Amino acid sequence: MLSSAYALVLAAGLVAAGTTGRHAPLLEARDGPLPSLPYDPKTSSYCTWWADVRSATTCDAVVSENFISLAQFRQWNPSLSATCSVEVGKSYCVEAYGEPAPGISSTKAATTTTPSSSTVVPPVTTTTPGNGITTPTPTQASIVNNCDAFHFVTAGQTCETIASLYRISQDQFKAWNPNVGASCTGLWANAYACVSIIGHEPSPTTPGNGIATPTPTQASIVNNCDEFYFVAVGDTCEIIAAKHGITQAQFLSWNPSVGSTCTGLWANAYACVSIIGHTPTKPSTTTSVGNGIATPTPIQPNMVKNCDSFYKVKSGDTCATIAASKGVTVAQLTTWNPYVKSDCSLLWLDYYVCISIVGHTPTPVNPGNGIQTPTPYQSGMTTSCKTFHFVQSGQTCQTITQRYGITQANFVKWNPAVKNDCTGMWANAYVCVAVL
Repeated sequence: MLSSAYALVLAAGLVAAGTTGRHAPLLEARDGPLPSLPYDPKTSSYCTWWADVRSATTCDAVVSENFISLAQFRQWNPSLSATCSVEVGKSYCVEAYGEPAPGISSTKAATTTTPSSSTVVPPVTTTTPGNGITTPTPTQASIVNNCDAFHFVTAGQTCETIASLYRISQDQFKAWNPNVGASCTGLWANAYACVSIIGHEPSPTTPGNGIATPTPTQASIVNNCDEFYFVAVGDTCEIIAAKHGITQAQFLSWNPSVGSTCTGLWANAYACVSIIGHTPTKPSTTTSVGNGIATPTPIQPNMVKNCDSFYKVKSGDTCATIAASKGVTVAQLTTWNPYVKSDCSLLWLDYYVCISIVGHTPTPVNPGNGIQTPTPYQSGMTTSCKTFHFVQSGQTCQTITQRYGITQANFVKWNPAVKNDCTGMWANAYVCVAVL
């Protein structure tokens, strides 16, 4: 549909020139809101109307026929040459709604184009009024009105890639997104596509195996998978394999598209971590046979075998904070847990790490002051503490200060890690409640 401003200008032009006047080619040249011919990816993403150049013409002619200025034409089509020559067989933007003036920044999200994507996306609010399914925006140029699942297309994805992710055929994908075309050249990046319709059921990994496969999956997984893992940003094949008690070779064989170097691993898609008949390797229940020390699970890989004390990593922990609270050094912590690496980059949330080995004695807060400091304690505790309190779950700074008859100011001074508002105090750790 023509913009209202343009419609008024067009109507005035037609009245002045007549339907057979020099503006008559305008309706043919100004084809519509979508380009019918190839166009330069640098064309304004705000474009609302296109002119399809099907025969030899000039910039002046296009400008005149579309009631725009040469400056506007160049702004919307920044790849025009210095001589402003237009090419036959290309589409050019001749109207842009909301385009910021040159030199003024815009908060409009940038879009990416690929050979199979376009940047102009019309908004859609619901698939069909009353069907109860909310359709995200923007969508592809056209999708069926009974869609019930959507995929946000990223730059570089193809119809084949997306169909594989959702275990549908390319024919189904193209039928549900008809504007992508038979060769998928009309697929837009940064817009939602339909990947399921009401009543459609994705194919299971193996018909009749009774195991439902979640979507989306990696580009290819084996068809006898019985356990899946949703890959997070930052995951590697090594990390995933270790977490699930399998070898990297197994992981790669069950997810062949990730490649031998794991460069094809997709974030935000499911990978196969077990197949029918496979039994994952379970972590040891004791650190060393016969040492009598029970090891909790799960633990990080390659932990030393003579560990006698463990700590479950919680959100916000670092090797430095754990080491400080347990009376050990970071070097000791990473030596006993070599998988976390010296830079602590592979410290896993909700996994146990070793914080002491047989024969090790945690370093007291102030060796030589004659007072044994219990562990764990929070980092920064005063070195002249003589009385300690083990914080129970649910206790507050006020509860503790009232119990020991001390001021909040002194309590924070002796235990700076708890912070003035007490938000930094840990449960199940010692705090100082009296000093020498």
